[in-house]
Amino acid sequence: MNTHVLKIPDLLADFASKDITVWVDGDRLRCNAPAGALTPEFRDQLRDRKGEIIGFLNMAAATVRQQPAIVPLQPHGTQAPIYAVPGHIGAVISFSDFSKHLGEDQPFFALEPPGLDGRTEPMDRVEDIAEYFADQILEFQPRGPYVIAGYCSGAATAYELARLLDQRGADVRCAALFGPLHPSTYQTLPRLLFFYARRQAGAVVMHLRQLAKLPSLEARVRYVTDRLRKRREEAGSLLAKGHNRGEPVKDDPVLERRARLKDTAITALRRYIPAPYRGRVCIFLPNKAWVRSGAAPHRWLRAAPHAEFYYGPKDCYGPHMLQEPDAPAIAELYRSSTRRAAGGI
Repeated sequence: MNTHVLKIPDLLADFASKDITVWVDGDRLRCNAPAGALTPEFRDQLRDRKGEIIGFLNMAAATVRQQPAIVPLQPHGTQAPIYAVPGHIGAVISFSDFSKHLGEDQPFFALEPPGLDGRTEPMDRVEDIAEYFADQILEFQPRGPYVIAGYCSGAATAYELARLLDQRGADVRCAALFGPLHPSTYQTLPRLLFFYARRQAGAVVMHLRQLAKLPSLEARVRYVTDRLRKRREEAGSLLAKGHNRGEPVKDDPVLERRARLKDTAITALRRYIPAPYRGRVCIFLPNKAWVRSGAAPHRWLRAAPHAEFYYGPKDCYGPHMLQEPDAPAIAELYRSSTRRAAGGI
């Protein structure tokens, strides 16, 4: 039997088939085995892969303590788990593509904000949302290390969450902010209008680049037709459900909760003033042009002067940076940041 190629779940299953029991006791790995069952090869596996086994068993125990805000997108692996805050509509699915491209060894948990489940009320202060998440993370995984991530407007909550966990003595390896919206974007009307204008311009450029990649006039016409059809379907769906000038749908509780959560999240972001943070902050931008997007990413340097910046490819579309087809490139940016932390680059 060549057990050294086995994944940890398979290795533990192999132990169990021989009535070998393995468990975690603090920082130690304990083992109980019948006479003769613990072969030299099994001993080598326990010694050489101790850290992997402890990490897997701790994560398995954490899964049993599942908290309502924590949505496991990829619960297995030995790397420091990522806990990620979505944008202002609370769509944890926005991390799905990105988490897949980080690989099987990277645990990834999305954080669902209060107010989306229909049982809790949305919160209008970033500090309160961060405290809500911190309590659940520490219950779910009492010991670090952790990586705290945030996307778009959720980056502010992630930043505050990393600060709060650090203040509680937790081992926060990094606050990873993806396409972060600085709160100042929402604090004055001119900045907000500039941001949305640049975002619309970016969408036009993205579609022009997609058209340029298509091989024929027929394919380009089909692309434009499909986009127009999709927009009409979306508009028709909203009208059929009773939308009127952006008002929440009164007879659709899910859409109504999302609209309320969005409004409350924007209020929370507008009120938030980032305080200094001594930990590592990595800011991932879709491309270098995003610096001038109106999202004001460099304003984070006021609170985190040593923040590291990483830039995606030139044609990466900001609002979809964590989705296909850009998710692989952004995942590689994240991996490069972890290599940098380990002294690999």
